[in-house]
Amino acid sequence: MNDTQLLNQLGRANAYGDDAPLPDVVWTHDLALREIDRRIGMQTQEKKTTTVPPRRRPTGWLVAAAAFGIVLLVGVAFALASTSTEVSPATQPVTVVPPTTQAVPVTTVAPVATTVAPAVAMTVEVEAVDYEFRGLPSQLTAGDALELVNRSAVEYHNLVVFGVPAGDERSLEELAALSPEELEAQLRGIGHLDAAPGEAAFNGRIRLQTTGRYLTLDMVREGADPAVVERMVDPPDASTTDTPPWLAEGGLLGYQHGMIMEFNVVDR
Repeated sequence: MNDTQLLNQLGRANAYGDDAPLPDVVWTHDLALREIDRRIGMQTQEKKTTTVPPRRRPTGWLVAAAAFGIVLLVGVAFALASTSTEVSPATQPVTVVPPTTQAVPVTTVAPVATTVAPAVAMTVEVEAVDYEFRGLPSQLTAGDALELVNRSAVEYHNLVVFGVPAGDERSLEELAALSPEELEAQLRGIGHLDAAPGEAAFNGRIRLQTTGRYLTLDMVREGADPAVVERMVDPPDASTTDTPPWLAEGGLLGYQHGMIMEFNVVDR
């Protein structure tokens, strides 16, 4: 007999209102009720119990993506909070400066005088060889100087400088055809440097102070005795006047062998 049949039987017996005999199961109604309660409880428990599938653990890239999203959200929130505290330029107070009517003083700056340092004078070393001058440029500047070094091992050489008068347009070949006496008479003597074989000129240097055209040449004869020429141009006795070196015995003069050049001196 199931629960429903049992309840129907009890209703028909009217156990609490008449003397009809109760079925056999009435004596065990307490047990039946407890059994019914137990079954009802089991059914209720089965309805409440839900099978929950096992929870999957998130994979590594999902965790990293979630962490990155959290950091990004925090950064955006912080940026918005910082921006909200800034004052818009439109809301900043503007200070209006009234125009001034005072005269602005004018400062006059005195011009600074610029001094250009003069160019340094140059000293040119001219080398004498048999039979040629080397190292003499075609143009020098006023104030430059000439020095002489004799590179010959046997010949005495000198460097005689003449100034060519303005307007004298004779060529170098025409001037080279003149004798020593004609050169001294027609040109302006500037000075001379004299050097024994293998030595520098004992009489220093010639400084060129005037602009114009110049002529330089060797006036010592080929094969002249260097000792004789030395005594002529640099006499031991200071009271004795030096003698022109071309008077020493020998062959052709140096400039007649081609030791003659011309150059110009210009303003610095």
